[in-house]
Amino acid sequence: MSLDDLKTHYDEGKCLVLDGLADKFHDLVSPEDIERRLNDGCNVSTMVQVIKDGSRGANAETTCVWSAASLRKKDFTADIKANNSFMMPNSSQITPAISQLIDEIEEFFKEDNVHADVHLYCSTSNKGNSYNAHRDVPQHKILLQAYGDTNWQLFKSKKEIPAHISAIPNENEDEWLEMVSEFTLKQGSLLYMPPGTFHKVVSVEGARISISIPFYTMNDAVKMDRSFIPFAEIFRINLNQKNKSRKKKTKK
Repeated sequence: MSLDDLKTHYDEGKCLVLDGLADKFHDLVSPEDIERRLNDGCNVSTMVQVIKDGSRGANAETTCVWSAASLRKKDFTADIKANNSFMMPNSSQITPAISQLIDEIEEFFKEDNVHADVHLYCSTSNKGNSYNAHRDVPQHKILLQAYGDTNWQLFKSKKEIPAHISAIPNENEDEWLEMVSEFTLKQGSLLYMPPGTFHKVVSVEGARISISIPFYTMNDAVKMDRSFIPFAEIFRINLNQKNKSRKKKTKK
């Protein structure tokens, strides 16, 4: 399938599922990349959010002297050991490979002045949880299943749902929604959803990392600069020059 086929589904507002090789997305992000981000304290721009009872919330300490918000790491560790899933927003620069991918998506949809981000969804066991059935507006979504499998349900509304309602509690699902598709998104596969598609992950199969890419048109916004800063290379070049200079002086 070509990118033109994806564009057709985008233009027509149709969902799309594509199967791929199991290791297709392993070069984008690894468990170690996520661990590194978690352990830098997840500053306020990338605050991790634990998923409980169909919604999400941050284990944030907002009274720190040195930060507007910091991650309560012991509480977070307890949450993931208790098999709660979590979401890491604002992660389009977590690795150079993801940064490049998001820049390429923005370039592909440049006629619509699309801006994109990355949300990482992670679970550590097959008991991982997710949100209630919900819809995202105005975002389009591309979901890359990097590790593990996830079981999905897609819905259509039985009656008009007020615009301000974005999620439907499980106990009200039968009243408002009708399931139209149920499938397993396997490791290495891709899911595209147009804005307003009610959906939910009903279960995960083992540990998983899902790369969610929301994107939509923002005509007056400035594109994010995701270029790589080669600090280590610049630092070592200058350090080596300094050391060479010292050796020359020592010889004299």
